[in-house]
Amino acid sequence: MNTSMLCVLNSEILASSLGKKGTESDITLFNHKQGEKAISVVMPTRYPDKLTPLLYSLFLGSEIFMVIDKLDRTIGEELVACDVMGKTKGTIFLENYITPEQVKPLLNGTGLSDWQIVEGLGNPNEMREELMLRESKPIPGPTRVSIDHSFPVKGLGTVCLGIVDQGLVKKHQELTIYPTGKKSLVRSIQVHDNDVNEASSGNRVGLAMKGVEPEDIGRGTILAEEGVLTVKDSLDLTVSVNKFWKGTLKNGMVVHAASGLQFVSGTITMDGELKAGQSGKIQIKLETPMALADTDFIVICWLDAVGSRVVGKGIQ
Repeated sequence: MNTSMLCVLNSEILASSLGKKGTESDITLFNHKQGEKAISVVMPTRYPDKLTPLLYSLFLGSEIFMVIDKLDRTIGEELVACDVMGKTKGTIFLENYITPEQVKPLLNGTGLSDWQIVEGLGNPNEMREELMLRESKPIPGPTRVSIDHSFPVKGLGTVCLGIVDQGLVKKHQELTIYPTGKKSLVRSIQVHDNDVNEASSGNRVGLAMKGVEPEDIGRGTILAEEGVLTVKDSLDLTVSVNKFWKGTLKNGMVVHAASGLQFVSGTITMDGELKAGQSGKIQIKLETPMALADTDFIVICWLDAVGSRVVGKGIQ
């Protein structure tokens, strides 16, 4: 099945017009299926009280639909997060008399400068049909699945929900659960309630797993082939601080490192200080391990910030 993953910000009305509500927690999924094509829409329902739902939703969505009906700290933080996470494909829908001239300066000099700006919500039916015409391109490589929910199901055992980041996940495939290293076998696979023998990258899947409990495979765990990821308890990073951030990175500061659906606190070791628009090297000693590929980037967050809690991007 060919699935388009979309993140909608600031409008449950828009999200629900694109798909039927499904899994609901701090993030909510909406789904629409026609034949062998589907749309999955994710929305951060407990943001801005918590930062993590925003980061999780942006990770899951390959394209962003953002509704702006006022200009405040929340909108600023969303735009910073989209820029730091490299979300170059997006559309802004303006409501409540907000004009393009008010928004464009916020996008200048960022990776969001090519985002489309539309006045009003437009026609959701036309948007949905246009999304259904798209063909998502598979991402080759070893199997890698990021898990966002897990729970017990009578007769099946432990079921987990997630997105295939790359490669194929196959029925009866043995995979490693990162970061713990425990092994588990894929008993069965569902994509939009259909039983399938395999699912390719970009698809949202439900996997029945053998020999594990839901707590073994909760949010932030990754199913991958053995050796694909490295488990780390510290990070050596080159960090670029976002130009809109108002704080100062310094030695001893406790921050959070985010990658995919992982969100781990840690303490910084560094020489000197880094402020908005600056780059430099830091080390983060993590409270709990993270599982990473060499190409994975890290989003640095400081939850005590006055403005945006998203500090910047770290490259390994």
